[in-house]
Amino acid sequence: MKICLNPFMLETWFGGSPRPVIDLIEIADERGFDGVVLPEHILMDPDNLDDYPYDKQSAEGRWFDEMTPFFEATTSLAAIASRTKNVKLQTGVMLAPLRNASVLAKTLSTIDHISEGRVEIGYGVGWLELDYSAEGIPFEGRFGRMTEIAEACKQIWTSAPASYHGKHVNFDNVYSLPFPLQREGIPQWFGVGPSDRNIERMARAADGWCPLQVPWDVVAETLPKIKQKMAEFGRDPETFGLRLQVIPQITNGAVDLDATFDTIPTLLDAGATHIEIAALNYVASPDEFPDFVDACIAARDKNS
Repeated sequence: MKICLNPFMLETWFGGSPRPVIDLIEIADERGFDGVVLPEHILMDPDNLDDYPYDKQSAEGRWFDEMTPFFEATTSLAAIASRTKNVKLQTGVMLAPLRNASVLAKTLSTIDHISEGRVEIGYGVGWLELDYSAEGIPFEGRFGRMTEIAEACKQIWTSAPASYHGKHVNFDNVYSLPFPLQREGIPQWFGVGPSDRNIERMARAADGWCPLQVPWDVVAETLPKIKQKMAEFGRDPETFGLRLQVIPQITNGAVDLDATFDTIPTLLDAGATHIEIAALNYVASPDEFPDFVDACIAARDKNS
């Protein structure tokens, strides 16, 4: 089992500055966390915020509004890479369909070199149509675009010249060096639902699954289907990862970290290889953060 820190909104402790958050991530890195997971939002529409589908990840519901600052994920990962030595650099999730495949491949390869091979990226399609309409990108077809971007990046990372021919991404005999330090390509995880189409997409192009708010019993039923399909595609299912975020448990009206840790075996039984935990659910100030880190490491070691 790997334990991964989600530092979402910790900059609120520091007047909105991300630099002290990187100090906290450095502490987590030094004390044994396995990964850091950054969420992403691009645009905000106050008329649609009540439709946000992932509020159960927080003990207090949705943490943000249209005035909340969000820092861009890959830029933030590069900064974290320069200050850490061990944690995998992850997203949960990056809105891949809003990116250009060749530029994304170059960006992530660069961060992989800065971090000495620690990038492990998570893709999703988001929930807000505004993100797409503002850029003239069709909202329909976003899942297929994400999958093609992942496949195209894999080609760019492993072949020179590289070629890829899809509906959304199309190039022939291009060179884009350096390759990532991870010579088989940077692991690309998909944060999507458990539909049959998504099972096929993950089996074809993903290296892991990082779903949000999919019931754990559904996750447990879906994971073998992904792995079976991977084998049909000639891929090794034993390499496929699953990252699940613990849901805050409430005892006597307050968030209970120990009770939350007690749910980890259920996630592991569902097939989780990585457990993600959002610090702001459990920590009220920077002074409490080191003890929180130590408790998380102890919970990982207990369940490993």
